[in-house]
Amino acid sequence: MCKAIILSTNGATTVSYCKTCRTHYVWQNTYLLTFSLEQYNRFKSRVNDRVGKEDYYVFPDGEWRTVLKTPMDELLFTFTQLEWQDFCRTLQEASYMQEVYQLLN
Repeated sequence: MCKAIILSTNGATTVSYCKTCRTHYVWQNTYLLTFSLEQYNRFKSRVNDRVGKEDYYVFPDGEWRTVLKTPMDELLFTFTQLEWQDFCRTLQEASYMQEVYQLLN
């Protein structure tokens, strides 16, 4: 792992960025997704397109969750409503913080 800076954290979601290798990291519970800038922007755009259009399903534990596809078809993220809000807020805050870091550097 390279030396990444944390851009934002909310709940179980953290977004960090390494300017040396130009990689975005999206940490969700025990999963870690890595993205180039272009991949990250596409992923973030897909997430933003879903905001307000989420479908929630009852899972075997009785919790209502929404499902988010990842770039890897075999891996899906699931979120309760609060987790989804944290996830979306973290991606948005990370975008703002990345802009701040770019201005400072």
